[in-house]
Amino acid sequence: MKIWWHLGDGNPDYRGIMREQGDFCVGDKRIPAHKVVIAEQVHSAQVHLCSEADSGAGFGSHPQIAGADGLVTAVPGQYLLIRTADCLPVLLADSQNRAVGAVHSGREGTRKNIVGRAVRLLQDQFAIAAQDLLAYIGAGVCRQHYEVDEQTWEEYNRALREQGLFPDLSLYRHPDIRLGVFQQLIAAGIAFRNIEQVCICTYEAYNYHSYRRDGTRNRQINLIGMEYE
Repeated sequence: MKIWWHLGDGNPDYRGIMREQGDFCVGDKRIPAHKVVIAEQVHSAQVHLCSEADSGAGFGSHPQIAGADGLVTAVPGQYLLIRTADCLPVLLADSQNRAVGAVHSGREGTRKNIVGRAVRLLQDQFAIAAQDLLAYIGAGVCRQHYEVDEQTWEEYNRALREQGLFPDLSLYRHPDIRLGVFQQLIAAGIAFRNIEQVCICTYEAYNYHSYRRDGTRNRQINLIGMEYE
């Protein structure tokens, strides 16, 4: 087995894929729609363990995985799809190719530590040690362009402190979601050297969709799956 993953920019875009409702290409790679799993993404901390029956979720009459903002799978040939436009996509890959995960972690998902839940699910279901996991964090809005109200700011920072983390308070009412996710991955046991990041701000980079910048309903797509050699 090998692992294939993709942290997306604006092309291909989620709305275009949903409009066509069929197989789509990422570069020169063709992704079969009937093997994709799409989560509903409601800013929850729910991580769903996928089965073969979940393949195709989000296409045609097969509904998205209800209530989930994270997905994990050990099904060969199944592709987990997370869509983002300012929130962070986090892809998780077992270095021994036993399972993969995909997580949508915005402010609420980070406050609830959804990446930590995804790591624990991979550990519990597949006996994968945290030190065997690789994490890939995609583009998202930077804190300079992400301002929240005082109550939301306090709630977010309190939640991270309760997790034993150290939120950056230097820019008032501007939470650093990327830092929070990074600290959560480290706290979950993933080695620093095993975390890769695309440090691009979606607000600043116009080849990315950004809700904060444009109010768009479109999204980047981010994918991970296990394939036969």
